[in-house]
This record gives sequence, structure tokens and C-alpha cells, in this order.
Amino acid sequence: MRLPWRLPIQPRLIRSSSIGLSSETVSYCGPPCAHSGVKNVYTSEQKVGLKYPNGTVVVKTVAQPSDRTALPNQVAVMRKVAGKWRYVEYVLSGSRYTVLGQGSFCASCHARARANDYVFTTR
Repeated sequence: MRLPWRLPIQPRLIRSSSIGLSSETVSYCGPPCAHSGVKNVYTSEQKVGLKYPNGTVVVKTVAQPSDRTALPNQVAVMRKVAGKWRYVEYVLSGSRYTVLGQGSFCASCHARARANDYVFTTR
């Protein structure tokens, strides 16, 4: 998978529904949901007050219970640049990832998480 920017060397796991923080499939966006499934969310920076600092990268992997591969079915990436988030989402297609959506396609849904700096994960 090639991302449009370099990821930090040691991202922090901030939420996981697959390693014991929650044993349930997590979906905060309610049906229909772009990211339903078992999620791991990583961030390169912690919030400063109520906002993430510029340069923060958030990566979310989404796996479905029916997935037979070691790779997640979806990977969603956000990067904060000049106070605004840039979005891109990839889906596994065979053995490679292809772009599923980006930009306003993602931003329109994330607007519902405005109070949390456009990030649905609160932990």
C-alpha cells in the first residue's frame, strides 16, 4: 500500500476493538456506515486541548469477520495540514489497495464529528 504521505515511525494505538478494549464490532456512524467492522485506530500525535496539532496522521484499519486475509479490508487515513483534515480511504482489491474515496467524499461524513476535531474516535 502506498500512501500519499509518509507515516510516522511509531504511531500510537488509541482505539482498538480487536485487542480487548471492546470485543464488539464498532460502528459509530450508524447504518449505512463506511467503516463498520473491527477497527484499530492509530494516531501520530495526541490532542492538544480539544484539537489535534497540524501534522497529525490518523490511520484506521477495518477488518470484517469474514475476512480471510491477514490484511485489513479497508484502511482510512487522515492528515491534518494547515488546520484542515485531508482524507483518503483504501480498499483491498485482490492483493493491492486501491483508493475508495477521498476529499469531500470523506469530509461530508466527518462533519458530524466536528466537536471532536472531525475524528469519530474519542479515546
